[in-house]
Amino acid sequence: MRPPVVLDARGRALYLRLLAAGGLFRLTELASDELAALEQLRAAGLVLRQQDALFWTVVDPRTAAARLSAELRAAGSELLARADESSAALADLARAYDRTPQAGGAARGLLRHLDDLPQIQQRLDQLGRECEHEVLAAQPGVRRTPQLAEQAERAARELSARGVRMRVLYQPEAERDPVIRDYAAHVSRLGTRLRVLDEPFQRVVVFDREVAVVCAGAGHWTATFIEDPLLVGVVVDQFERDWARAAQVRWDDSPADGPLVRLLAEGLTQRAIATRLGLSERTVAAQISRLRERHDARTQFQLGWQMGGGSGER
Repeated sequence: MRPPVVLDARGRALYLRLLAAGGLFRLTELASDELAALEQLRAAGLVLRQQDALFWTVVDPRTAAARLSAELRAAGSELLARADESSAALADLARAYDRTPQAGGAARGLLRHLDDLPQIQQRLDQLGRECEHEVLAAQPGVRRTPQLAEQAERAARELSARGVRMRVLYQPEAERDPVIRDYAAHVSRLGTRLRVLDEPFQRVVVFDREVAVVCAGAGHWTATFIEDPLLVGVVVDQFERDWARAAQVRWDDSPADGPLVRLLAEGLTQRAIATRLGLSERTVAAQISRLRERHDARTQFQLGWQMGGGSGER
């Protein structure tokens, strides 16, 4: 368990200076006499190292206070008074956090516009850490390097460990990307649900149905962070409509099996599938036999039921 929050005047002054500078910084930007104050902020959970290890970022004092409070409550009822004092100790910094505009001039409020990729990633990482229940993500035209896929899988594991549910929408090209298929197969086992929608849709991420992030990326990055409940509801409703139309995918199967799997899930006969795919019935029968063996299905009907989600995604 971390010790109680203890910030002297130097620690508070450093937090306010870093916050006023945008909240994102490198250790090399600090003076040598500020390192002790930085250690106070780190111990209090008010600064955090980013995934790339190059940058640090300030953390919302309420988030730091909530984490410390949870640790104190878990230690026993005799520590509850200290847990309440943690929030009060950071109240003045929280007010400063709310008053300070984001870099780029957009004020904190119900709509925040950012056009700087590190700042966007900083805010997304913070929302991911604060998320408690559910993440919804629509990711058209996504591309992942093995390194990014590894980071995304690690984030999915952390969310799953906290009991956070996650649903992701891709477009069909994701099925043909071996890196995405491998990532999807792994996170599916963690409980993440991933579907494919063969339609254009907007890139969005929604955290706990409280904050919606609408992103654009085409040679430049911009993101709008929406906290207005009515607008967030509109984004969620659109996601749910897209999700209902999207197809389930067995990410462990070969990409070449995709069309066959979808037709099986629709309940088509072997002859109808052969006609739709332009293949011979013998070829289709061999492919179905291979899938039945892989999924331990006794009949084609049972296989089609499984492909449609009867024993998989619910």
